[in-house]
Amino acid sequence: MLVLNAFVFYLICFLSRVIAKLLMVIFFIINSISVYFILIYGVIIDEGMIGNVFNTNYQESSSFFSLSMVIFLIILGIIPSIYLMKVKIEKVPLKKFLTTSFVTLLFILALAFANASNWLWIDKNSKTLGGLAMPWSYAVNTSLYHIHNYQKNKKEILLPDLTIADKNKSIMVLVIGESARSQNFSLYGYEKNTNPLLSKINNVYHYNATSSATYTTAGVKSILDHKSTDDLYEILPNYLYRNNVEVIWRTTNWGEPPVHVKNFSNREALMPNCIGEGCEYDGVLLAGLKEQILASQKDKIFIVLHTSTSHGPSYSKKYPTQFETFKPVCNSVELGYCSQAELVNAYDNTVVYTDYLLSKVIEDLKQLKQYNSAMIFVSDHGESLGEKNLYMHGLPMSIAPKEQYEIPFIVWLSDSSKQLKPITQVSQYHVFHSVLNFLNLKSPVYNEEVNIFK
Repeated sequence: MLVLNAFVFYLICFLSRVIAKLLMVIFFIINSISVYFILIYGVIIDEGMIGNVFNTNYQESSSFFSLSMVIFLIILGIIPSIYLMKVKIEKVPLKKFLTTSFVTLLFILALAFANASNWLWIDKNSKTLGGLAMPWSYAVNTSLYHIHNYQKNKKEILLPDLTIADKNKSIMVLVIGESARSQNFSLYGYEKNTNPLLSKINNVYHYNATSSATYTTAGVKSILDHKSTDDLYEILPNYLYRNNVEVIWRTTNWGEPPVHVKNFSNREALMPNCIGEGCEYDGVLLAGLKEQILASQKDKIFIVLHTSTSHGPSYSKKYPTQFETFKPVCNSVELGYCSQAELVNAYDNTVVYTDYLLSKVIEDLKQLKQYNSAMIFVSDHGESLGEKNLYMHGLPMSIAPKEQYEIPFIVWLSDSSKQLKPITQVSQYHVFHSVLNFLNLKSPVYNEEVNIFK
């Protein structure tokens, strides 16, 4: 890799010394930030991670800012860039350039064949290795991301029309969790009581579940898709809205596929109608929700609440102070500098707050006695909290630890609603078909095998 990097920039320097300097300055600065994230958070800069970068917003990206990042930027980025701008690049004769290039290529080939016994291993781990090689990890994967994103953002493929089978009033609330891992929910046997409210509510059930990816954009798409696919099919809220179902989407997050519904509200739109401390957190998603339901003239209502509660690295800033049940907590964005106990405590407090939010949703639905109602809570992916020196999420599924893909799938039903099948393991794709079943919507794409209701 060292010889290849040197050779590539030797070629660029020969073609244009000005462009070579500019490229090297840009690469050194981006490299310094990339290496910071690799070392501090254990990320791999593959195409999925590039997607995370382009799908983030200022609020999320600014939470990563730290003194260590500035130090990495200065020492590995700015200081080398100043030197590169001042150093003189000599023009070499064509004969010397060709000779050097030939010898270098010969040396690279010799090294490659000397390591022929490792070719299969390199091929097997090529994506991981490619995600660690600067600057090609982000240079190549940025190009691949934009190519694939362009293909995905073609006009969505419409699903065949559905029919509403009855006039019974029904509500389904889908709460999409962020970075929630099932092993930290006491409903799943966790030793700390992180679900003090849900554990006392009747008709609450939970399934073992795994996510299809370890990052938000792919995880949310799987929750809303009717099957596992890379194609841009019509997602659940768009499908229901087009077929005369009342759809309400509220979000404090980002990264979902294009949502085409009338009642779409982000944090900024919800804030004016919210009162209290919870408005600064995901509690804003519940502001005026019951009133919005009652104002609907339709029999079938589908609600999506896209939360951001357990997203790192600033776990301790994701919940109001009264939910700081477990102490001491990690208050640093450099998670490796916190103790394991502090980090887990801060994360567990986000689960306690999630427990509260879900209980409030259930409380509101219980008051709407004219409706058969249900709530499904499912996370987009899990989260690493220092296990194996890994933090947060985003590793390729082929090497991701279970903490990044074992997720909660929690269901609540009103007393008069349908019953659940006696199954134990589900996927994110169970959401689409379970919603159709619960609201009694008949569709040619419905698949009974991935439905949780009897």
